[in-house]
Amino acid sequence: MKLDVQLIFWVDAFMYLMLHAALWYGLARFRSRVAVLWSVSGILSALSLCVLGSRGLIHVDHVVVFGQLLMALGNWGRQIALRSLDGPPDARWLWGMGLFNVLALGLSFGLHFSGAPESTIMVVFYSFYTLNCLEYYVSGRRMARSHDSIGATSIRWAGLVLSGSLGIKALAMITGIGSDEVYEASWDHAVVFAGQFAGITLLSVGFMQIFIDKAHRSKIAVQEQLAREQEHAALALEHSQTLSTLLAEREEIIRQLTLSNKSAGMGALVASFAHELNQPLAATLLHAELIQAQVKAANELGRSVDQQLLGTVASHIVSDTQRAGDIIRKLRALFRMSKGEFSKIDFKQLVLDVLDIVQVKTAHQKVRITTSFDDGFRLSGDATQLQQVVLNLVTNAIDAMSDIEHRERVLQIRGLVLPGYLDLEIEDSGIGIPQDKQAEVFSLFKSTKFEGMGVGLWLSQSIVESHGGTLRFLSQAGQGTVFTLRLPSSDYVLPA
Repeated sequence: MKLDVQLIFWVDAFMYLMLHAALWYGLARFRSRVAVLWSVSGILSALSLCVLGSRGLIHVDHVVVFGQLLMALGNWGRQIALRSLDGPPDARWLWGMGLFNVLALGLSFGLHFSGAPESTIMVVFYSFYTLNCLEYYVSGRRMARSHDSIGATSIRWAGLVLSGSLGIKALAMITGIGSDEVYEASWDHAVVFAGQFAGITLLSVGFMQIFIDKAHRSKIAVQEQLAREQEHAALALEHSQTLSTLLAEREEIIRQLTLSNKSAGMGALVASFAHELNQPLAATLLHAELIQAQVKAANELGRSVDQQLLGTVASHIVSDTQRAGDIIRKLRALFRMSKGEFSKIDFKQLVLDVLDIVQVKTAHQKVRITTSFDDGFRLSGDATQLQQVVLNLVTNAIDAMSDIEHRERVLQIRGLVLPGYLDLEIEDSGIGIPQDKQAEVFSLFKSTKFEGMGVGLWLSQSIVESHGGTLRFLSQAGQGTVFTLRLPSSDYVLPA
């Protein structure tokens, strides 16, 4: 028994064991299954060398079977680990290499148990691994396209060294210039052991280099992803703040447009108010002059003042003054800026107040108004904003009938109470809205009127939507238009 060669088997096994155990320990922090598979496969190869170097210590059948089986499993495991660096290995390759290993083991075991010479079994063994180790060269070339070049080069050279040294041994045995004995000290055995030592070292260095490079790239990718997510979060926060600012500016614009729209549309109404105020003020002046004349006449004639006449005239003065005060109160309400304060509203009375405001205009244009309201026509909302919406819709309806000459000008107001909401329908018998203009009715700065600003209906829709309602219309050219204002009833929960 040539202990010197057997000792080399054990030394080679110890080298396998220490190298792969060190790799397992060094890569443990990555918690990678691929690293574990590589290390366990190397340990299996170390155990196979221990078995192959133990002939004479254990039965030869055990040496052949377990030595070659452990060697095949260790080698195949390392090849799978290399393939797994880029994800799960291809199933076709996996089955192909597995079948190749099974066929080689089956042939070797068959030769052994059939009594074939040991040299024949060794030629099969070395020839198989000569071809098998070319897989490392193929893997190295494939990895060079996407991984660390140093690691890929190490694996490629490892495949060449392993296949070359094993091929030299197989060729030496076939030609008869090499040793046929497993433990005989010979040059071809020296080539194999040197090739094994160099090849496995190159393989391990290459695997570790690629694995660490891949882990480093993954870490960089995670950091870049985290940086992108932080950037996106910062942008989202910035956009959120910008959106909040824009929403606040939108509310302010609506408030300013409300005032602007009121101011722009108040010209005719102010004239109407002035005319309407002149009536009670003129009557008050006349009644006051009448009282003054009666008092003066009584003083000159030396008789008492007619108390009944004074009482009647005084009551007229009070009535006319209250009328003037009511007109001024309504005018002030129209110009008051609203802060969006919601409260319970008698919507019927609000609509009647608006009709009262425009009565001079309707009388001037000979518009007949009809109203009908269901009981309980009440809701929650901002009275000033809703008054502005109704005023805008009513004045638009009156203006739409200004050019009607051959039929009666009728403005119909209907208040309907429906489950959960109210409908206010404002129908005119005007000229209607042209079909090509209907899509732009609620657009900002788009108006069907010659002198219109294009703000009123857009603003009205914004106010209605802020109350949780909708504003719709149906119109036929030459027949008139119906605007339907739908709002939640008084049970509506105010927006937070």
